[in-house]
Amino acid sequence: MIPLVSVVIPFYNGVEWLTEAVQSVLDQTYGNFEIIVVNDGSKEDISEFLARFGDKIIYKFKENGGAASARNLALKITRGDYIAFLDSDDIWLPTKTEKQIEFMKQRNAMWSHTGFIYWNYETNKTSSVENFNDYNDVYLKYFISVRIATPSVIINKRVFTEHPDLEFPENFRIGEDGLFFQRLNSYYPLFLINEPLLKVRLRGDNSNTRALPRFTFKIRQYRYMSAYNNTITPTIKMINKTYQLYTKIFGLYEVKGPKFKELLAKVFWILPYSIERIYLNYLNFKLKKEDSEFYVKS
Repeated sequence: MIPLVSVVIPFYNGVEWLTEAVQSVLDQTYGNFEIIVVNDGSKEDISEFLARFGDKIIYKFKENGGAASARNLALKITRGDYIAFLDSDDIWLPTKTEKQIEFMKQRNAMWSHTGFIYWNYETNKTSSVENFNDYNDVYLKYFISVRIATPSVIINKRVFTEHPDLEFPENFRIGEDGLFFQRLNSYYPLFLINEPLLKVRLRGDNSNTRALPRFTFKIRQYRYMSAYNNTITPTIKMINKTYQLYTKIFGLYEVKGPKFKELLAKVFWILPYSIERIYLNYLNFKLKKEDSEFYVKS
């Protein structure tokens, strides 16, 4: 029998998109799923959704606590041999699971991700994402930039048996998935199928392009890294000190700050951004010298 794949879908708003996401799982060429939808306190009427999919999914409701808490709840009840993640507004392409599970079995991979495309659902235009350098050891790169779409990730269930304390950090509302994957990478190398196998819906503003929230998140990320792993290079420490200085100048902002401060902060951002790009290129150069067993181009 083919392995059971547990699909974890946190949901807050946008039931019409959730419908598309669940349908994209049912349309997979792979044939053995359990789909766990965790409603994170949404006030939307989802009765039609449940009437359509109620017998095909495991549905849980909880008070709003963020995507991390919703995923952690789902992880506690999964029964699958593999655990896959899907956001409620994104869509898997039909062959994703079949290709990824076969790839992981062949390489004995504990976790993997795939290429993906950004999708503007209003214009139906798509753009590819270059994440071909994001495999094997990406732990240090995660402090700068790693392009892993959460809905592209599949994890072998043994990971949680070997590390029962591994979970999404619930005290983060932004970037919690990246911190989880960074910690996971400190235990196991990351494998990559360099083929776009899902569509990530573009909507709203991207907090990654805002300077003030980035300054705040980076110093919190550094503290999180320091709590469980000492593999932090002098360059990462220097960049962190810069962000610490900036938060003293501008203050702490989780999502947005005043427009005039944001504009000024982007000027200040030029220095650490430049250092990060140089260091990222250095880490990618080292990666290209390593064995490519963690990577496949389909």
